[in-house]
Amino acid sequence: MCSKITYNTDNQLSQNMFPDKKMYKKLFVYPIAESLYQDIKESGSPMTFSSTLNKEFKNLTKAEKSFWYDYTAEIPDKFRTLNLFIRPFEDFCRTCIITDDEVTKLAQRDHDNIISHKSFQSTIKDQQKFCMELNYLIPVELKKIGYEVIRQEEVVEINMLMIKKLARAIHSMYLHEIRNQNIKANNYIFYNSGNQYTSGFDDLPDDIKYSNIDNAAHIPTKLLSIGYKIRQVKKGFKPFALHLNQEEIETMARVEHIRWSWEKRLNGWTFGSIKDDIKKTHPSLISYEELSESEKEKDRELVKLIPSFLQDIDYEAFPVSPNRIKKLSYAIKPQSSIHKILDETRELNDQIRKLATWTPEIEEMIRIRNNKIEEAINEVEGSYNYAQHIQETFLPDDLYIRECFPDSFVLFKPKDIVSGDFYFFSKREHLIIFAVADSTGHGIPGALLSILGYGILDQAVNEIRLTEPSYILHNLYSKIHRFMRNDSDGTGISDDMDIVLCILDTRNNVLSYSGVKNSLYRITKGELIEYQSKSLPEDSSEDEECMFASEKIQLNSGDIIYLCSDGYADQFGGKHHKKYQRKRLMNFLLNLRECSMLEQSDRLYEEIEQWREENNEEQTDDILVIGIRI
Repeated sequence: MCSKITYNTDNQLSQNMFPDKKMYKKLFVYPIAESLYQDIKESGSPMTFSSTLNKEFKNLTKAEKSFWYDYTAEIPDKFRTLNLFIRPFEDFCRTCIITDDEVTKLAQRDHDNIISHKSFQSTIKDQQKFCMELNYLIPVELKKIGYEVIRQEEVVEINMLMIKKLARAIHSMYLHEIRNQNIKANNYIFYNSGNQYTSGFDDLPDDIKYSNIDNAAHIPTKLLSIGYKIRQVKKGFKPFALHLNQEEIETMARVEHIRWSWEKRLNGWTFGSIKDDIKKTHPSLISYEELSESEKEKDRELVKLIPSFLQDIDYEAFPVSPNRIKKLSYAIKPQSSIHKILDETRELNDQIRKLATWTPEIEEMIRIRNNKIEEAINEVEGSYNYAQHIQETFLPDDLYIRECFPDSFVLFKPKDIVSGDFYFFSKREHLIIFAVADSTGHGIPGALLSILGYGILDQAVNEIRLTEPSYILHNLYSKIHRFMRNDSDGTGISDDMDIVLCILDTRNNVLSYSGVKNSLYRITKGELIEYQSKSLPEDSSEDEECMFASEKIQLNSGDIIYLCSDGYADQFGGKHHKKYQRKRLMNFLLNLRECSMLEQSDRLYEEIEQWREENNEEQTDDILVIGIRI
């Protein structure tokens, strides 16, 4: 019933669900008015305002009740002055973003009305404070009967599934910060017993879970505050990360604090000098300007990750001014052989037309042949695209990677739509298992090997539950060789894969790793260290014990580790048609160490594109680089 009341964009109550005005008052005005009175009465200091607030609502005089009914009936018009409207909610109530200054304006309007109301002319002792309290309670009362307060500009096309994925990543960032605090304090045991905030996302209490969801749902609102909106990136474009300056970070941090404050109020919290989960009091329910620097920094750190979150879900921020849109994303040139053939065919036809004059019959014949060529190419491309969809389905979701490592990036550029390179991430309690693998070849053949390799890795980690890198690789290679009939008889296929596989113990930042041909790179204390693989594919046999080597590294907070295939270093380009080379890549990574991980990803992409395009080189191999800041 109540939840079916709606407001249009002009903030006018749509009463078509009610047969008459009497029903409208019964279902909307009366419950809000009574609840608003009851909450102001129980706020803890009713005598500060008026002795009449000691009575139960049912015992109020007709004149006294009329004040509350009239006050409630004016809420929609009053909100319209601030471009706010009211709508029913379904799964959860979005937090309203109403600043303290706006509440003050609403209170001033109420103050003028209260003074003129005969039942309150002389009974309210502190009228300004009374009006402020009422307006802070209005969104709370609306929530009770199924309504939320929102601005029209805040409504964007971002679905609940995406919001929940973002919420998981936000909670993971919180856990990441808790771990950092423990490690800095030399407390290597990540205690979570008795702490409801440090549970996994699925095990969180509803109020904390919905807090993360609300935070995620307001990412567009925070971006709107600095003049940006969001949209899904079109096919053929790369989401280029928004780089925030200090002023923009501060503005969004202030909006995040306003959101958090209203979220607390909507759940019954009030200001108190001490945080008390029982009494629901919190010392940070004050204006952003009054917060300590340490509290402000929490909000700043959260909003700094917004560009990364957007890139993870293939969204981009674009400025309200169209002139600046081009600074936020740029087109990816067609690089696959399928696209190249189609483009070259069309270009050849255009050139032939310029050189010759055709009769209508020849023109028609060529048109038919061209159509058949395009149909054949499109059919192959369709198969590639579906293969790409399959590969994207089994590869880890970007937001899941963000759960594992909040400060990280994955630069993944297949040569021919699908890739022989693949990456693997899995999280089990305090262990995070991750890998970069490079199968022989690229395109469809490489993708087939990548599917085989990923499936064996997943089984080893999540079914057999191996937790030692050397044993995982032994299991991987022995099964690949068996499936490919790569045995001593030499009757099978000798194709293989290079890999580096790591397991991070988040309790103490100890990294265990093992690899075949691929190296692991680590930047620590301003230096880059290369850890070369010490194993060979031939070290595996299902009938023999594990011969793969495994090592451990004690990582420090702030260290950066990189895993990559050989595609980046082997890309031809430059003035002299040379490979980019591993040494140049290592130096470039070292130069990027002070940049954010998101900026590193963009810089790496730009660097290899400039290298490739300097001599108009095609992409020669799949490219995969993963960076993780500890």
